[in-house]
Amino acid sequence: MTLSTSPDAGCTTRVPSEITPEWSRVAAQRSPASIFLTPEWIQVARAHDANEQITLVAGDPPYAVAALSRGPDGTVRFAGGELTDEQDIVAAPDSCANAARAVARWIVGQRTPRVLLEFVPDDTATLDALADVLGASGYRVTREKLVTSPRITLAADFDTYVQGLGKKERHELRRKLRRFESAPGTSFRWATADEHTVVLDRFFELHRLSKGDKAAFMTPAAESFFRDLADALASAGWLRLGVLRAYEQDAAVLFAFAYRDTLALYNAAYDPALGSLSLGIASHAFAVRDAIAQGFKLYDLLRGDEPYKYDLGAVDRWLWRLEAVRT
Repeated sequence: MTLSTSPDAGCTTRVPSEITPEWSRVAAQRSPASIFLTPEWIQVARAHDANEQITLVAGDPPYAVAALSRGPDGTVRFAGGELTDEQDIVAAPDSCANAARAVARWIVGQRTPRVLLEFVPDDTATLDALADVLGASGYRVTREKLVTSPRITLAADFDTYVQGLGKKERHELRRKLRRFESAPGTSFRWATADEHTVVLDRFFELHRLSKGDKAAFMTPAAESFFRDLADALASAGWLRLGVLRAYEQDAAVLFAFAYRDTLALYNAAYDPALGSLSLGIASHAFAVRDAIAQGFKLYDLLRGDEPYKYDLGAVDRWLWRLEAVRT
């Protein structure tokens, strides 16, 4: 086969199961790494989405994959839905612009009435390339910042990481860790594969004990998604469930992923009765410590601008929305 990555190379639709090895290969070339663009993640997300699913590849053999969905009104989105924190075309950095142009030409050829792409990171060429082609083809294109996705570039060791925090943040982290560790029976560990079922049950139990948005978030549909996701990512060796103990009980559970050079914190649940122990900051601090020890380069706190993320030294990475309407 001849590798075709020219700007004129088009897209073809493919059956996802027939291109899984190629999709995984392309996902492994993407930088920064993103578990949300792997076939394993998208397969789970699609199982919880009633819209029409479309998988495009560019090149032969594929140098890019675009997982899309199309709603009843014809609107095309990236596949994955609201629970997929980052959405984009899957391609190596030097192929991203060409891949986006190929996807845009496919969209134009389909006479798609509306395109709505959300949670697209600003450090890829996707948005510029899509906007150029769609705008030149008669679409009215708008772009806006949608939400930040803070992350921490990890230091060589934990002491260096702590020293790199601001004076106030460093003092508060040490104070909160001392307070947490003053409670009896404290520890942090990553659950073994044999413990996953029990720890997941505790994760959902802690969500149900919560109040406000956290309690409302974990609906039966969301729990089903998390359980399917845990099964799929555990099979790939990417699931990490962090367990923070205090008073000889599992007081907090982190639902995280280890993919390539990144440890990503996707969700967490805490015992509200132990809020005075700063369970959130403590669990993240121990997770960061372990991530550094295990050689990860990034600790990704994913979408949302909660203050604790910046207290831990995270830096914004913006995700954008692109809307294009055919005129």
